[in-house]
Amino acid sequence: MIENSLIYSFLTRIGNSFMKCLNESAFVTAFLTKSDHLETVTGSLIFKAYYFLKVLFSKIFRAMRLDKLLSGSILKVTAFWAGLTIAAAPFVPTMLVLLMAAAGFGSMILRLLCDEKRELRYSAVNKYIYVYAGVYLFATFLSVDLKGSLFGGLLTVCFILFSIVVINAFESRIQVKALLFVMVCGGVIVSLYGFYQYLFQSKFGGVWVDTEMFDGMFRVYSTFANPNVLGEYFLIVIPISVACFFISKPILMKIFYAGTTAVMLACLVLTYSRGCYIGIAVAAAVYLVLYDKRFIFLGVLALLLMPFFLPETMLNRILSIGNMEDSSTSYRVYIWMGTIAMLKDYWFTGIGPGESAYNVVYPIYGYNGISAPHSHNTFLQVMCDSGIIGIIAFAALIYQYYKALFIAFISEKDEESRFLILAGLASASGFFVQSMFDYTFYNYRVMLLFWALIGLGVVFTKYSSMPEVCDD
Repeated sequence: MIENSLIYSFLTRIGNSFMKCLNESAFVTAFLTKSDHLETVTGSLIFKAYYFLKVLFSKIFRAMRLDKLLSGSILKVTAFWAGLTIAAAPFVPTMLVLLMAAAGFGSMILRLLCDEKRELRYSAVNKYIYVYAGVYLFATFLSVDLKGSLFGGLLTVCFILFSIVVINAFESRIQVKALLFVMVCGGVIVSLYGFYQYLFQSKFGGVWVDTEMFDGMFRVYSTFANPNVLGEYFLIVIPISVACFFISKPILMKIFYAGTTAVMLACLVLTYSRGCYIGIAVAAAVYLVLYDKRFIFLGVLALLLMPFFLPETMLNRILSIGNMEDSSTSYRVYIWMGTIAMLKDYWFTGIGPGESAYNVVYPIYGYNGISAPHSHNTFLQVMCDSGIIGIIAFAALIYQYYKALFIAFISEKDEESRFLILAGLASASGFFVQSMFDYTFYNYRVMLLFWALIGLGVVFTKYSSMPEVCDD
Protein backbone atom coordinates (compact mmCIF):
# COMPACT_ATOMS: atom_id res chain seq x y z
CA MET A 1 0.00 0.00 0.00
CA ILE A 2 1.24 3.50 -0.85
CA GLU A 3 0.28 4.73 2.64
CA ASN A 4 2.87 2.38 4.16
CA SER A 5 5.74 3.31 1.82
CA LEU A 6 8.81 5.20 3.02
CA ILE A 7 8.37 7.93 0.36
CA TYR A 8 4.76 8.52 1.38
CA SER A 9 5.75 8.71 5.05
CA PHE A 10 8.64 11.07 4.29
CA LEU A 11 6.51 13.44 2.21
CA THR A 12 3.78 13.42 4.85
CA ARG A 13 6.19 14.34 7.68
CA ILE A 14 7.78 17.18 5.70
CA GLY A 15 4.39 18.49 4.65
CA ASN A 16 3.03 18.35 8.20
CA SER A 17 6.11 20.13 9.59
CA PHE A 18 5.87 22.87 6.99
CA MET A 19 2.16 23.41 7.61
CA LYS A 20 2.67 23.43 11.41
CA CYS A 21 5.29 26.20 11.17
CA LEU A 22 3.06 28.14 8.80
CA ASN A 23 -0.07 27.78 10.91
CA GLU A 24 1.74 28.91 14.07
CA SER A 25 3.05 32.12 12.48
CA ALA A 26 1.63 35.44 13.70
CA PHE A 27 0.44 36.48 10.23
CA VAL A 28 -1.49 33.26 9.60
CA THR A 29 -3.02 33.41 13.08
CA ALA A 30 -4.31 36.93 12.43
CA PHE A 31 -5.39 36.02 8.89
CA LEU A 32 -7.46 33.08 10.08
CA THR A 33 -9.16 34.99 12.90
CA LYS A 34 -12.78 35.51 11.94
CA SER A 35 -13.85 39.17 11.81
CA ASP A 36 -17.52 39.12 10.78
CA HIS A 37 -18.73 41.83 13.16
CA LEU A 38 -22.37 42.05 12.08
CA GLU A 39 -23.32 44.08 15.14
CA THR A 40 -20.81 46.78 14.14
CA VAL A 41 -22.35 47.04 10.69
CA THR A 42 -25.94 47.15 11.90
CA GLY A 43 -25.02 49.91 14.33
CA SER A 44 -23.58 52.19 11.65
CA LEU A 45 -25.36 55.29 10.37
CA ILE A 46 -25.25 54.01 6.79
CA PHE A 47 -27.01 50.79 7.76
CA LYS A 48 -29.64 52.67 9.76
CA ALA A 49 -30.32 54.96 6.80
CA TYR A 50 -30.61 51.93 4.49
CA TYR A 51 -32.93 50.15 6.92
CA PHE A 52 -35.15 53.22 7.30
CA LEU A 53 -35.56 53.58 3.53
CA LYS A 54 -36.17 49.85 3.08
CA VAL A 55 -38.94 49.79 5.69
CA LEU A 56 -40.48 52.98 4.29
CA PHE A 57 -40.64 51.74 0.70
CA SER A 58 -41.75 48.27 1.81
CA LYS A 59 -44.75 49.87 3.53
CA ILE A 60 -45.50 51.86 0.37
CA PHE A 61 -45.30 48.66 -1.69
CA ARG A 62 -47.75 46.88 0.60
CA ALA A 63 -50.08 49.88 0.73
CA MET A 64 -50.23 49.85 -3.08
CA ARG A 65 -50.57 46.03 -3.02
CA LEU A 66 -47.60 45.71 -5.34
CA ASP A 67 -46.33 42.82 -3.23
CA LYS A 68 -49.50 40.90 -4.12
CA LEU A 69 -49.24 41.86 -7.77
CA LEU A 70 -45.67 40.55 -7.97
CA SER A 71 -46.35 37.37 -6.00
CA GLY A 72 -44.84 34.44 -7.89
CA SER A 73 -43.46 36.72 -10.61
CA ILE A 74 -40.21 35.83 -12.35
CA LEU A 75 -39.22 39.45 -11.80
CA LYS A 76 -38.50 38.49 -8.19
CA VAL A 77 -36.37 35.46 -9.07
CA THR A 78 -33.01 37.19 -8.68
CA ALA A 79 -31.13 33.92 -9.25
CA PHE A 80 -32.60 33.77 -12.77
CA TRP A 81 -31.56 37.30 -13.73
CA ALA A 82 -28.12 37.06 -12.15
CA GLY A 83 -27.55 33.64 -13.71
CA LEU A 84 -28.72 34.88 -17.12
CA THR A 85 -26.26 37.77 -16.93
CA ILE A 86 -23.34 35.51 -16.06
CA ALA A 87 -24.27 32.87 -18.65
CA ALA A 88 -24.72 35.39 -21.46
CA ALA A 89 -21.61 37.51 -20.74
CA PRO A 90 -19.24 35.53 -23.02
CA PHE A 91 -21.59 35.82 -25.99
CA VAL A 92 -23.41 39.17 -26.04
CA PRO A 93 -22.31 42.84 -26.32
CA THR A 94 -21.37 44.78 -23.20
CA MET A 95 -24.47 46.97 -23.32
CA LEU A 96 -26.75 43.94 -23.27
CA VAL A 97 -24.77 42.53 -20.34
CA LEU A 98 -25.29 45.85 -18.56
CA LEU A 99 -29.02 45.69 -19.25
CA MET A 100 -29.26 42.16 -17.82
CA ALA A 101 -27.17 43.16 -14.80
CA ALA A 102 -29.58 46.06 -14.23
CA ALA A 103 -32.44 43.53 -14.33
CA GLY A 104 -30.61 41.60 -11.61
CA PHE A 105 -30.36 44.74 -9.48
CA GLY A 106 -34.04 45.46 -10.04
CA SER A 107 -35.04 41.92 -9.10
CA MET A 108 -33.02 42.06 -5.88
CA ILE A 109 -34.63 45.38 -4.92
CA LEU A 110 -38.13 44.04 -5.68
CA ARG A 111 -37.53 41.08 -3.37
CA LEU A 112 -36.39 43.38 -0.58
CA LEU A 113 -39.39 45.67 -0.98
CA CYS A 114 -41.96 42.90 -1.28
CA ASP A 115 -40.77 41.24 1.92
CA GLU A 116 -40.11 43.59 4.83
CA LYS A 117 -38.34 40.84 6.77
CA ARG A 118 -35.88 40.03 3.99
CA GLU A 119 -32.41 41.52 4.43
CA LEU A 120 -29.32 41.72 2.29
CA ARG A 121 -27.11 38.73 2.98
CA TYR A 122 -24.18 39.84 5.12
CA SER A 123 -20.52 38.89 4.80
CA ALA A 124 -17.31 40.62 5.82
CA VAL A 125 -16.47 41.08 2.12
CA ASN A 126 -19.55 43.22 1.41
CA LYS A 127 -18.37 46.42 3.05
CA TYR A 128 -15.10 46.33 1.11
CA ILE A 129 -17.05 45.95 -2.12
CA TYR A 130 -19.08 49.04 -1.22
CA VAL A 131 -15.97 50.99 -0.24
CA TYR A 132 -14.11 50.14 -3.45
CA ALA A 133 -17.15 50.98 -5.58
CA GLY A 134 -17.52 54.29 -3.73
CA VAL A 135 -13.85 55.20 -4.17
CA TYR A 136 -13.99 54.33 -7.86
CA LEU A 137 -17.12 56.42 -8.34
CA PHE A 138 -15.47 59.39 -6.62
CA ALA A 139 -12.33 58.95 -8.77
CA THR A 140 -14.47 58.95 -11.90
CA PHE A 141 -15.71 62.48 -11.15
CA LEU A 142 -12.14 63.62 -10.43
CA SER A 143 -10.91 62.39 -13.81
CA VAL A 144 -8.63 64.53 -15.95
CA ASP A 145 -11.14 63.78 -18.73
CA LEU A 146 -14.56 63.52 -17.09
CA LYS A 147 -16.43 63.09 -20.36
CA GLY A 148 -14.13 60.27 -21.44
CA SER A 149 -14.21 58.55 -18.04
CA LEU A 150 -17.88 58.85 -17.13
CA PHE A 151 -19.36 55.90 -18.99
CA GLY A 152 -16.52 53.48 -18.22
CA GLY A 153 -16.37 54.57 -14.60
CA LEU A 154 -20.11 54.17 -14.01
CA LEU A 155 -20.13 50.84 -15.84
CA THR A 156 -17.26 49.61 -13.66
CA VAL A 157 -19.07 50.66 -10.47
CA CYS A 158 -22.19 48.84 -11.66
CA PHE A 159 -20.26 45.64 -12.35
CA ILE A 160 -18.42 45.87 -9.00
CA LEU A 161 -21.76 46.09 -7.20
CA PHE A 162 -23.12 43.18 -9.26
CA SER A 163 -21.17 40.97 -6.85
CA ILE A 164 -23.71 42.02 -4.18
CA VAL A 165 -26.52 40.83 -6.45
CA VAL A 166 -24.79 37.45 -6.82
CA ILE A 167 -24.28 37.14 -3.06
CA ASN A 168 -28.00 37.68 -2.50
CA ALA A 169 -29.37 35.84 -5.53
CA PHE A 170 -28.55 32.19 -4.86
CA GLU A 171 -30.28 30.62 -1.88
CA SER A 172 -30.22 26.87 -2.53
CA ARG A 173 -27.72 24.25 -3.60
CA ILE A 174 -29.66 23.40 -6.75
CA GLN A 175 -29.51 27.06 -7.85
CA VAL A 176 -25.74 27.17 -7.34
CA LYS A 177 -25.20 23.90 -9.19
CA ALA A 178 -27.41 25.03 -12.07
CA LEU A 179 -25.42 28.25 -12.43
CA LEU A 180 -22.09 26.41 -12.41
CA PHE A 181 -23.39 23.93 -14.98
CA VAL A 182 -24.43 26.76 -17.29
CA MET A 183 -21.09 28.55 -16.81
CA VAL A 184 -19.15 25.40 -17.71
CA CYS A 185 -21.35 24.70 -20.75
CA GLY A 186 -20.72 28.28 -21.85
CA GLY A 187 -17.00 27.65 -21.53
CA VAL A 188 -17.30 24.61 -23.81
CA ILE A 189 -19.20 26.60 -26.46
CA VAL A 190 -16.56 29.34 -26.32
CA SER A 191 -13.87 26.64 -26.69
CA LEU A 192 -15.54 25.02 -29.69
CA TYR A 193 -15.66 28.36 -31.46
CA GLY A 194 -11.97 28.78 -30.63
CA PHE A 195 -11.22 25.39 -32.22
CA TYR A 196 -13.17 26.48 -35.29
CA GLN A 197 -10.97 29.56 -35.56
CA TYR A 198 -7.84 27.44 -35.29
CA LEU A 199 -9.01 25.03 -38.00
CA PHE A 200 -10.04 27.80 -40.38
CA GLN A 201 -7.40 30.43 -39.68
CA SER A 202 -7.75 32.09 -43.06
CA LYS A 203 -11.21 33.34 -42.09
CA PHE A 204 -9.91 35.20 -39.05
CA GLY A 205 -7.28 37.85 -38.38
CA GLY A 206 -4.08 36.47 -36.90
CA VAL A 207 -2.40 39.10 -34.74
CA TRP A 208 -0.88 39.47 -31.23
CA VAL A 209 2.26 37.53 -32.18
CA ASP A 210 5.84 38.64 -32.73
CA THR A 211 6.23 37.02 -36.17
CA GLU A 212 10.02 37.20 -36.01
CA MET A 213 10.08 34.98 -32.91
CA PHE A 214 6.93 32.88 -33.43
CA ASP A 215 6.43 32.64 -37.16
CA GLY A 216 3.29 30.74 -38.18
CA MET A 217 1.66 30.82 -34.73
CA PHE A 218 -2.08 31.50 -34.64
CA ARG A 219 -3.67 32.56 -31.34
CA VAL A 220 -7.40 31.86 -30.94
CA TYR A 221 -9.64 34.44 -29.30
CA SER A 222 -13.13 32.97 -29.79
CA THR A 223 -15.87 35.42 -28.69
CA PHE A 224 -13.54 37.81 -26.85
CA ALA A 225 -11.63 39.46 -29.74
CA ASN A 226 -8.29 38.99 -27.95
CA PRO A 227 -6.46 35.77 -26.97
CA ASN A 228 -5.32 37.15 -23.61
CA VAL A 229 -8.90 38.07 -22.72
CA LEU A 230 -10.06 34.58 -23.73
CA GLY A 231 -7.38 33.12 -21.46
CA GLU A 232 -8.56 35.31 -18.58
CA TYR A 233 -12.07 33.99 -19.08
CA PHE A 234 -10.81 30.41 -18.85
CA LEU A 235 -8.91 31.21 -15.64
CA ILE A 236 -12.28 31.94 -14.04
CA VAL A 237 -14.25 29.00 -15.48
CA ILE A 238 -11.81 26.07 -15.54
CA PRO A 239 -11.41 25.76 -11.72
CA ILE A 240 -15.22 25.83 -11.47
CA SER A 241 -15.40 22.92 -13.92
CA VAL A 242 -12.88 21.03 -11.78
CA ALA A 243 -14.99 21.65 -8.66
CA CYS A 244 -18.09 20.41 -10.49
CA PHE A 245 -16.21 17.20 -11.29
CA PHE A 246 -15.51 16.60 -7.61
CA ILE A 247 -18.98 17.44 -6.28
CA SER A 248 -20.87 15.44 -8.93
CA LYS A 249 -22.07 12.04 -7.76
CA PRO A 250 -23.22 10.26 -10.98
CA ILE A 251 -20.33 8.80 -12.97
CA LEU A 252 -21.72 10.23 -16.22
CA MET A 253 -21.59 13.74 -14.77
CA LYS A 254 -18.01 13.18 -13.63
CA ILE A 255 -17.10 12.10 -17.16
CA PHE A 256 -18.92 15.16 -18.51
CA TYR A 257 -17.01 17.59 -16.28
CA ALA A 258 -13.70 15.85 -16.93
CA GLY A 259 -14.40 16.38 -20.62
CA THR A 260 -15.39 20.04 -20.23
CA THR A 261 -12.21 20.71 -18.27
CA ALA A 262 -10.06 19.05 -20.93
CA VAL A 263 -11.80 20.96 -23.75
CA MET A 264 -11.30 24.34 -22.06
CA LEU A 265 -7.68 23.55 -21.19
CA ALA A 266 -7.01 22.65 -24.82
CA CYS A 267 -8.49 25.94 -25.99
CA LEU A 268 -6.49 27.81 -23.34
CA VAL A 269 -3.33 26.26 -24.80
CA LEU A 270 -4.28 27.66 -28.23
CA THR A 271 -4.45 31.22 -26.85
CA TYR A 272 -0.66 31.03 -26.36
CA SER A 273 -1.12 33.50 -23.51
CA ARG A 274 1.99 33.16 -21.36
CA GLY A 275 0.50 34.96 -18.38
CA CYS A 276 -2.56 32.71 -18.52
CA TYR A 277 -0.32 29.62 -18.70
CA ILE A 278 1.30 30.72 -15.45
CA GLY A 279 -2.11 31.67 -14.06
CA ILE A 280 -3.66 28.26 -14.67
CA ALA A 281 -0.57 26.58 -13.21
CA VAL A 282 -0.92 28.71 -10.06
CA ALA A 283 -4.66 27.99 -9.93
CA ALA A 284 -3.94 24.26 -10.14
CA ALA A 285 -1.27 24.56 -7.45
CA VAL A 286 -3.62 26.41 -5.10
CA TYR A 287 -6.38 23.86 -5.68
CA LEU A 288 -4.21 20.77 -5.26
CA VAL A 289 -1.97 21.94 -2.39
CA LEU A 290 -4.93 23.10 -0.30
CA TYR A 291 -6.69 19.83 -1.08
CA ASP A 292 -3.65 17.79 -0.03
CA LYS A 293 -0.33 19.36 0.95
CA ARG A 294 1.62 16.42 -0.48
CA PHE A 295 0.87 17.78 -3.95
CA ILE A 296 3.63 20.37 -3.30
CA PHE A 297 6.22 17.75 -4.14
CA LEU A 298 4.33 16.40 -7.14
CA GLY A 299 4.17 19.98 -8.43
CA VAL A 300 7.94 20.36 -8.14
CA LEU A 301 8.36 17.07 -10.01
CA ALA A 302 5.94 18.23 -12.72
CA LEU A 303 7.94 21.43 -13.22
CA LEU A 304 11.15 19.43 -13.63
CA LEU A 305 9.57 17.11 -16.18
CA MET A 306 7.60 19.79 -18.03
CA PRO A 307 10.24 20.53 -20.71
CA PHE A 308 10.11 16.88 -21.84
CA PHE A 309 6.34 16.74 -22.38
CA LEU A 310 5.16 20.18 -23.51
CA PRO A 311 4.76 20.88 -27.24
CA GLU A 312 7.68 22.85 -28.65
CA THR A 313 5.56 25.88 -29.60
CA MET A 314 4.08 26.08 -26.11
CA LEU A 315 7.47 25.60 -24.41
CA ASN A 316 9.10 28.28 -26.58
CA ARG A 317 6.26 30.64 -25.76
CA ILE A 318 6.77 30.10 -22.01
CA LEU A 319 10.56 30.42 -22.23
CA SER A 320 10.20 33.75 -24.03
CA ILE A 321 8.88 35.35 -20.83
CA GLY A 322 11.28 38.13 -19.91
CA ASN A 323 12.99 38.12 -23.30
CA MET A 324 13.22 41.80 -24.26
CA GLU A 325 13.71 40.81 -27.90
CA ASP A 326 10.06 39.76 -27.91
CA SER A 327 8.09 42.87 -28.90
CA SER A 328 5.22 41.93 -26.56
CA THR A 329 7.54 41.74 -23.54
CA SER A 330 9.48 44.93 -24.31
CA TYR A 331 6.21 46.73 -25.07
CA ARG A 332 4.86 45.90 -21.60
CA VAL A 333 8.06 46.77 -19.77
CA TYR A 334 8.26 50.21 -21.38
CA ILE A 335 4.60 50.86 -20.60
CA TRP A 336 5.12 49.88 -16.96
CA MET A 337 8.10 52.23 -16.72
CA GLY A 338 6.09 55.09 -18.20
CA THR A 339 3.10 54.40 -15.96
CA ILE A 340 5.23 54.29 -12.81
CA ALA A 341 6.82 57.60 -13.83
CA MET A 342 3.32 59.04 -14.30
CA LEU A 343 2.13 57.78 -10.91
CA LYS A 344 4.95 59.64 -9.16
CA ASP A 345 2.96 62.79 -9.97
CA TYR A 346 -0.58 61.38 -9.84
CA TRP A 347 -0.29 58.84 -7.02
CA PHE A 348 -2.85 60.43 -4.70
CA THR A 349 -5.97 60.84 -6.84
CA GLY A 350 -5.02 58.99 -10.01
CA ILE A 351 -6.07 60.30 -13.41
CA GLY A 352 -9.51 58.73 -13.69
CA PRO A 353 -10.71 55.54 -15.39
CA GLY A 354 -10.73 54.77 -19.06
CA GLU A 355 -8.53 54.82 -22.13
CA SER A 356 -9.30 58.48 -22.83
CA ALA A 357 -8.03 59.72 -19.45
CA TYR A 358 -4.97 57.47 -19.66
CA ASN A 359 -3.99 58.88 -23.04
CA VAL A 360 -4.38 62.47 -21.86
CA VAL A 361 -1.51 62.04 -19.39
CA TYR A 362 0.50 58.91 -20.25
CA PRO A 363 2.10 60.17 -23.53
CA ILE A 364 3.95 62.83 -21.52
CA TYR A 365 5.71 60.09 -19.51
CA GLY A 366 5.87 57.30 -22.12
CA TYR A 367 9.16 55.65 -23.11
CA ASN A 368 10.34 55.22 -26.71
CA GLY A 369 7.23 56.94 -28.03
CA ILE A 370 5.11 53.87 -27.21
CA SER A 371 1.37 54.52 -27.06
CA ALA A 372 -0.97 52.29 -25.09
CA PRO A 373 -4.65 52.15 -24.08
CA HIS A 374 -3.78 51.12 -20.51
CA SER A 375 -0.89 50.09 -18.29
CA HIS A 376 -1.02 46.32 -19.01
CA ASN A 377 -1.08 45.63 -15.27
CA THR A 378 -4.35 45.57 -13.32
CA PHE A 379 -2.86 46.78 -10.06
CA LEU A 380 -1.03 49.66 -11.72
CA GLN A 381 -4.20 50.52 -13.65
CA VAL A 382 -6.37 50.54 -10.52
CA MET A 383 -3.95 53.06 -9.03
CA CYS A 384 -4.00 55.07 -12.27
CA ASP A 385 -7.79 55.10 -12.19
CA SER A 386 -8.40 55.82 -8.52
CA GLY A 387 -5.12 56.73 -6.84
CA ILE A 388 -3.57 55.39 -3.67
CA ILE A 389 -6.91 55.15 -1.88
CA GLY A 390 -8.32 53.06 -4.70
CA ILE A 391 -5.48 50.54 -4.73
CA ILE A 392 -5.62 50.27 -0.92
CA ALA A 393 -9.38 49.64 -1.08
CA PHE A 394 -8.87 47.06 -3.83
CA ALA A 395 -6.09 45.31 -1.89
CA ALA A 396 -8.24 45.29 1.26
CA LEU A 397 -11.09 43.72 -0.70
CA ILE A 398 -8.82 41.01 -2.08
CA TYR A 399 -7.37 40.35 1.37
CA GLN A 400 -10.83 40.04 2.92
CA TYR A 401 -12.00 37.75 0.12
CA TYR A 402 -9.11 35.35 0.68
CA LYS A 403 -9.52 35.56 4.44
CA ALA A 404 -13.23 34.74 4.28
CA LEU A 405 -12.67 31.77 1.98
CA PHE A 406 -9.67 30.39 3.87
CA ILE A 407 -11.51 30.55 7.18
CA ALA A 408 -14.54 28.85 5.65
CA PHE A 409 -12.37 26.17 4.05
CA ILE A 410 -10.56 25.33 7.28
CA SER A 411 -13.71 25.17 9.38
CA GLU A 412 -15.93 23.52 6.77
CA LYS A 413 -16.79 19.82 7.09
CA ASP A 414 -19.04 19.54 4.05
CA GLU A 415 -17.00 18.11 1.16
CA GLU A 416 -18.98 19.83 -1.59
CA SER A 417 -18.50 23.20 0.10
CA ARG A 418 -14.77 22.63 0.43
CA PHE A 419 -14.37 21.86 -3.28
CA LEU A 420 -16.36 24.94 -4.25
CA ILE A 421 -14.36 27.16 -1.91
CA LEU A 422 -11.18 25.78 -3.46
CA ALA A 423 -12.56 26.77 -6.87
CA GLY A 424 -13.18 30.32 -5.60
CA LEU A 425 -9.61 30.55 -4.31
CA ALA A 426 -8.01 28.95 -7.38
CA SER A 427 -9.92 31.04 -9.93
CA ALA A 428 -9.07 34.30 -8.17
CA SER A 429 -5.41 33.31 -7.76
CA GLY A 430 -4.95 32.45 -11.42
CA PHE A 431 -6.74 35.62 -12.47
CA PHE A 432 -4.54 37.80 -10.26
CA VAL A 433 -1.39 36.22 -11.70
CA GLN A 434 -2.48 37.19 -15.20
CA SER A 435 -3.40 40.62 -13.80
CA MET A 436 0.30 41.28 -13.24
CA PHE A 437 0.93 41.01 -16.99
CA ASP A 438 -2.23 42.56 -18.40
CA TYR A 439 -5.12 44.83 -17.50
CA THR A 440 -7.67 42.08 -16.94
CA PHE A 441 -10.56 44.55 -16.50
CA TYR A 442 -10.07 46.08 -19.95
CA ASN A 443 -12.78 43.80 -21.34
CA TYR A 444 -15.94 44.73 -19.47
CA ARG A 445 -17.51 41.30 -19.88
CA VAL A 446 -14.54 39.61 -18.22
CA MET A 447 -14.68 42.31 -15.53
CA LEU A 448 -18.30 41.39 -14.80
CA LEU A 449 -17.41 37.70 -14.61
CA PHE A 450 -14.61 38.50 -12.16
CA TRP A 451 -16.98 40.38 -9.85
CA ALA A 452 -19.49 37.57 -10.23
CA LEU A 453 -16.71 35.24 -9.08
CA ILE A 454 -16.17 37.39 -5.99
CA GLY A 455 -19.87 37.10 -5.22
CA LEU A 456 -19.83 33.36 -5.88
CA GLY A 457 -16.86 32.94 -3.55
CA VAL A 458 -18.96 34.41 -0.74
CA VAL A 459 -21.87 32.15 -1.74
CA PHE A 460 -19.56 29.12 -1.56
CA THR A 461 -18.69 29.96 2.06
CA LYS A 462 -22.41 29.69 2.89
CA TYR A 463 -23.15 26.70 0.66
CA SER A 464 -23.24 24.10 3.45
CA SER A 465 -26.02 25.97 5.26
CA MET A 466 -28.18 26.26 2.13
CA PRO A 467 -31.21 24.00 1.61
CA GLU A 468 -31.11 21.65 -1.35
CA VAL A 469 -34.12 23.41 -2.90
CA CYS A 470 -35.25 26.98 -2.26
CA ASP A 471 -38.64 27.26 -0.52
CA ASP A 472 -39.39 30.69 -2.06
